Amino acid sequence: MWQNIIIFLIIAACVFFIGRRIRRQLGGSKTGCGCSCSGCDNTPEKTKSCKTKPPEPLH
Repeated sequence: MWQNIIIFLIIAACVFFIGRRIRRQLGGSKTGCGCSCSGCDNTPEKTKSCKTKPPEPLH
């Protein structure tokens, strides 16, 4: 009985962390380079050179 509960909790934790990782990849931020910051004097120039950051690979 206790072994089943422990196994269920371990599997539930794994599903939670895997789901959180997938959600972050699918709905992550589109720009991660800090473009168009408020302290930048030349905002349009900085935005031109900004590229979207690729999502982290699943490990």
